[in-house]
Amino acid sequence: MTKHLPLQQFSFLTPLFIFIVSCGSDMVEDVVETYDSGNKKVYVRYHPDPNVLEKHFYNAAGEMIHLERDSLSYGYDFKHFMSGTWIIDKMTVDDEVMFEKDSVYNPDSPPNIYTFSNDKLLVSGPKYSADYKIGYLDSNQVELDGTWTYGVEGEKTYRTQRIFDIDYIQILSYYTFLWIDFLEDSEKEEEVLFRRIDIPIAIDLPDTTQIDLPDTTQITTEETR
Repeated sequence: MTKHLPLQQFSFLTPLFIFIVSCGSDMVEDVVETYDSGNKKVYVRYHPDPNVLEKHFYNAAGEMIHLERDSLSYGYDFKHFMSGTWIIDKMTVDDEVMFEKDSVYNPDSPPNIYTFSNDKLLVSGPKYSADYKIGYLDSNQVELDGTWTYGVEGEKTYRTQRIFDIDYIQILSYYTFLWIDFLEDSEKEEEVLFRRIDIPIAIDLPDTTQIDLPDTTQITTEETR
C-alpha cells in the first residue's frame, strides 16, 4: 500500500530514515529519472528487510517536494512495481554462465522483451513469443496461465507449451529482480537476473515507427519461459 507523506511531515522523517538504514546494510539506491540539467527528479531507495520501495520526488531546483513509500508486501504495490518492460540480464545454471547481456546492441539478435501489465505478461523476441494471464498473489508470487511458442510451426525446432504455474520473484532493486526456478529444472541450481529497461520510440518517417532496443541478449538454451 502506497503511503504519501506531505512536506509538513518531513521534519519527522529523519529518525525514520535512520531507523530504516540501521535495519539493514543491503539498502539499494537508484536515481531513476533526471531533469535535462542532470539534476535528479525521482530517486528511490529499496529496503529489502521490510520490502519497501521509498520514492523521493524533486523539483528542478533540487528541493524534495514529495515522498512515497510503497510496501511491496501488498499485491497492488507489487503489481505496480513489476509493470513495464524487462530483459534477461544474466542466466547462470550450476555456476556456469549460460549467457550474459552483450554490451553492444546487435540488431540482428535482439533480446526477448518481457512486458508486465496489470493482468498480462507478454514476451516477444526472435522466433519466441508468450502470452500469459498474470495474477500478483502477494509480495513475491505471480500466477501465470498461458502459452509460449518457439520457432516456426513445421520446423524441427518448433516448440509450444501451455503453462499454468506459480513462480517466485525476488526483488533486488528498482532496476533488477531474480526469477526463481525460471527454467523449472529441480536438478539444477539456477539464477536468472532480469533488468528493467525503457524502450524509446523513434519516428523516422511519418508512417514508420521504429523501436530502439538496448543491449542484445543471446540465449543459449533452446527453451525459455
